[in-house]
Amino acid sequence: MILKGVYPAMATPLHPDETVDKAGMRNVVNYCIDAGVHGVLVLGSTGEFPAMTDAMRQDAIETVLDEVKGRVPVIIGCGDTGTKKTLDQVRVADKTKADAILVALPYYFPLDQAAVYRHFQIIADASTKPVVIYNFPQMTKIPVAPDTLGKLAAHPNIIGVKDSSNDYHNLHRYLELTADEDFAVMSGSPVIGLAGYVSGAKGGIYAGGSLVPKLLVDVYEAWARGDMKTAAALQRKASLIPLMAQFGGNAPVIKFGLSKLGICGPTVSAPMGLAPGQEEKIYAWMRSLGIEVGATAAVSH
Repeated sequence: MILKGVYPAMATPLHPDETVDKAGMRNVVNYCIDAGVHGVLVLGSTGEFPAMTDAMRQDAIETVLDEVKGRVPVIIGCGDTGTKKTLDQVRVADKTKADAILVALPYYFPLDQAAVYRHFQIIADASTKPVVIYNFPQMTKIPVAPDTLGKLAAHPNIIGVKDSSNDYHNLHRYLELTADEDFAVMSGSPVIGLAGYVSGAKGGIYAGGSLVPKLLVDVYEAWARGDMKTAAALQRKASLIPLMAQFGGNAPVIKFGLSKLGICGPTVSAPMGLAPGQEEKIYAWMRSLGIEVGATAAVSH
């Protein structure tokens, strides 16, 4: 698998009883593919993977793969509180037609870098799918240090990293220390998107991709064809995506937005949710991204 381009970290639509909304999941898939994304991620952080039961994971994975039908590569997110529990998810993913797995560090217990290395080595040795490392220290409390990533990049079954640290220096160190390997550094922050591509990142795997996939694709495509003026103008708009954090978690905000586009409902896993009184502020933020909110909501540039 060649990992490059823009991959949305898709939301996982839910019914009010928190079962997977399969029709909504299909809508999200097609909304993203119609926008020109280069692949999709199911069960990432925006997909609420830590809150999903095994049955919910299975429903989401099967629905996405059935709807994608090979049109773009599919990555399945795997992560839990320990390596053994993560391996259980990996073994399920290995039986599917997905193209790769995105693997998070175990969260809750403190880990040193030796443990970080051991976790990914065990997973990469065991999986029949290519492995993409997920660095998201804001959530796991533990970073994948650049030196550790440099060593892991030599593993034949580890093909890349999603760096959601929101730290350009860290991304640049990743690029420096994996330059001699066939390895894809993917940005996880839309703020760093264009700067990352210019520095050597192969693309991005973005939370905001569920809501504004075309905007993120347009930044990447403008850069890829050498139109830096257009890329920079679009990047300024894409840099507003992380402002959703002021309204709540990624999943509640993105699902609220998707619900206003008629793509899926706003339900998120309990106890998450939007605080009252956020709606007008979120509408204003959506408009800043080119989404015309209203009865005939549409995405524009």
